[in-house]
Amino acid sequence: MVNNVCIIIRHPLADERFTLGLRNALATQMGGYETALVFIGDGILSLTGAMPAYLSKTLASYLENEGALYYLKEDFEDLKLGRDDISLEGAQAIARDDLAEILEDSDTISTF
Repeated sequence: MVNNVCIIIRHPLADERFTLGLRNALATQMGGYETALVFIGDGILSLTGAMPAYLSKTLASYLENEGALYYLKEDFEDLKLGRDDISLEGAQAIARDDLAEILEDSDTISTF
């Protein structure tokens, strides 16, 4: 039985896969599954600026329902970003070891 789901977004905002991943995370969460949304690689850039209203509302709905939102610390540092560059409250930096733990605890993993 599936109880825990991890959604990984590795593509930036301009890529349709970003939108699909975000919508999937919200739908999974609304379906009653414990959901972790993780941004890695270029996907982290999506957390640094303004989003179209539709995507902002989708992400806000996810967070309002106690959605877990993470970004990979090592990729964040590779992109030469500072903590002030993340424009989204509630986003938490995690190390690779923490990501491995999230993945191990997940019953299913989807990557976009």
